[in-house]
Amino acid sequence: MDSRIAYAVVSLYIIVLSLIPLVGSILALREWVGFDTGAYYYRSERLEVRFTGLPEGVGKPRIYVYMPNSSYKPVMLIDLDDRESVVNGFSFFYDSREIKFKAFNNTLLVNYVFDSFNVTKRIVAYNESIVLGFKSTSDLGFRIVFKGKNYTRVNGVDLREFIGKSIEFDNITKLNFSFESRLVGGGGGSLELSKPVRVIVREDVEGVTLIVLEFRGSELEVVVRGYVEPVRVSSLTHSISGLLNHRVAQLLLPLAALIAVSFGWIIWRKL
Repeated sequence: MDSRIAYAVVSLYIIVLSLIPLVGSILALREWVGFDTGAYYYRSERLEVRFTGLPEGVGKPRIYVYMPNSSYKPVMLIDLDDRESVVNGFSFFYDSREIKFKAFNNTLLVNYVFDSFNVTKRIVAYNESIVLGFKSTSDLGFRIVFKGKNYTRVNGVDLREFIGKSIEFDNITKLNFSFESRLVGGGGGSLELSKPVRVIVREDVEGVTLIVLEFRGSELEVVVRGYVEPVRVSSLTHSISGLLNHRVAQLLLPLAALIAVSFGWIIWRKL
């Protein structure tokens, strides 16, 4: 084989490899991607949702929000704990006989099969919000447990004054919360409920906040929204953050590969 053709083939191979992260990111954007047994993730420009695989039972789903001026590392907003969430006294994680998954476009369906009933969890991801739906085959008693970190206020109540104590809200359809983070400073979010439910909030000494939704019925929809306050940073820090941004890195990688093979060709020709 002609040496020029061989070099062209190797160069093309290197460039194609460099495009894999970018192509994967484009394919993953705005649709659920499965990468393990029962593990999925979804990423938009604003939010990221991770659904952990088996046998892990926490964070189903775990929702992250990106910083407005640096989307390199998202901040955890809230997660739904399948281990502690129960229906008619049965744990979603420990007591369901089977869990079935179906993903299409921006929707992930998770069907929990119990001995005498089924519950379907619907997770629909949008750019600005995540919709969580629960639907059962009959009227059942639900106890849905969300967890967050470093929450400071919930519906106007300062949680720092109630550490280790429970706060109850009866028949509410919206729960607003704010949090503090060492990474970004401040942020917040909300849970918008399709019908009035009883909510119990408790924060422990380690900064973990439990938000428990209790209701009886066959269906509930929860719309999760979140945001992070912009952090004032220097132009240098912002530039470095932009360079570290995984989206920018995915664009720079094929450019670097093209430059490398071009310089390699020039050097090879001079030898």
